[in-house]
Amino acid sequence: MLPLKKSNPHQNEIILGFVASAVMIWGQSSGNAIAIVGGNLIDVRKGVAIEQSVVLAAGDRITAVGRVGELAVPSGAKIVDAQGKWLIPGLVDMHVHVSSHVAGVPGYPWLIFYLANGVTTIRDTGGNITSLRVLRQDLNSGHQVGPRLFLAGMILDGNPAVSPGPHVILADSEQRAESAVNFWADQGVDFIKVYNNISEPVLVTILKTAHARGLTVTGHVPRSVTTTRAVELGMDGLEHIRITGRELLPIEEANKIDFLTLGSREPLLWQRFDTDSIGMNKLIGVIAGHHTFLDPTLVVDEATFKMTAEERSGEPNNRMLPKALLKSMLEEDLPDSWLPPKDLRTAAAEGFSKRLKFVEMCYRAGVRLLAGTDGPGLGPTLPGYGLHSEMELLEAAGIPPIDVLRAATITAAEALNAQQNLGAIEPGKLADIVIVDADPLRDIANTRYVYRVVKGSEIYDPQELITHIN
Repeated sequence: MLPLKKSNPHQNEIILGFVASAVMIWGQSSGNAIAIVGGNLIDVRKGVAIEQSVVLAAGDRITAVGRVGELAVPSGAKIVDAQGKWLIPGLVDMHVHVSSHVAGVPGYPWLIFYLANGVTTIRDTGGNITSLRVLRQDLNSGHQVGPRLFLAGMILDGNPAVSPGPHVILADSEQRAESAVNFWADQGVDFIKVYNNISEPVLVTILKTAHARGLTVTGHVPRSVTTTRAVELGMDGLEHIRITGRELLPIEEANKIDFLTLGSREPLLWQRFDTDSIGMNKLIGVIAGHHTFLDPTLVVDEATFKMTAEERSGEPNNRMLPKALLKSMLEEDLPDSWLPPKDLRTAAAEGFSKRLKFVEMCYRAGVRLLAGTDGPGLGPTLPGYGLHSEMELLEAAGIPPIDVLRAATITAAEALNAQQNLGAIEPGKLADIVIVDADPLRDIANTRYVYRVVKGSEIYDPQELITHIN
């Protein structure tokens, strides 16, 4: 992985000659205003770069966007010199589990890594509702440094074949499903997450209740239904690429595979799936036609189905973690049930290649793609760094950099129902901006070279953030 590039800590406080001569200055003080001057602003809506841009912000909002020499800068504004750099909206990791327990490590030390990598918003797709609500309050008040947090609370699931885990609540009847959704809505969640073992009648109840409360529903495709059926019933989003066997295989064959554990199920299914089949193309058309969001989380599938434990633990950026956190994460790693057995490792790796093709086919069909990691984890899913890995995998699948960037910004904002606040560098939106040293429209990997991160007009040096956590 590419490291964060070290930058001059004083450059955000000086005005170089070109700025002094080209920017008009208001004669009045502007309080806590900031001005980002001279950079190439990536307009994710239009897909173009605006050279010599000026972005003004005050409070936590963007107040104006223009060009050097055309937009006046308040005399009291803190000026960030972005000459020769690129401005992108704050990135969004759409699939994380920040409340996952890490033995012996208090608090949420990985949150700073998101911010240091330009991830200014995260969506927690299943965790302890109490700790998440308190964490969100601390983040909003400034008591905790980190990204903005959207949350689902605990995952809704039917009766699982194995222990459901600490972040799952059973919704094994329509009555309990309705009660659970209303409870989470009353607790202030932003969306509902469903899991593998939900029955179709329960899924219908969850969707009806959530939509009535103004909440979207995303999650795994329940094993009881086809992916097509889940989309047609009204699921707003699909997490991971989890196509049930009954979608494309004879029912007798599908029933032998669909209810296996992840590590066996996915390699066996993708060994049989034909990405060029009529059925696969029809499925993609259904997802696109219903405007369903797809969060493929390729990076966790790569870690699960292609990499060994040694490769995950040996990723260079793991060294960024505090020693206690790294020790705990090395001990936990991925659950055995996720990993392919020895005799399926080749099939698992080949299935990952098919997944990349599936994502490209979805993109070509107009499916609304998101970028998520299923972190925090070691190596590819390391907090913050992992989102860059996911974006690079999306590009490797054949998606142009601008559309990869959209998946992590403006499309993510739409999926969060937060497009009025997030997703683009535009007046009125929250001042969440990442300044990078190289052009992301040439290579999406250039988003790794973070120079400064602005979250709600607060300016962060990524090197100082990482130094602070260690």
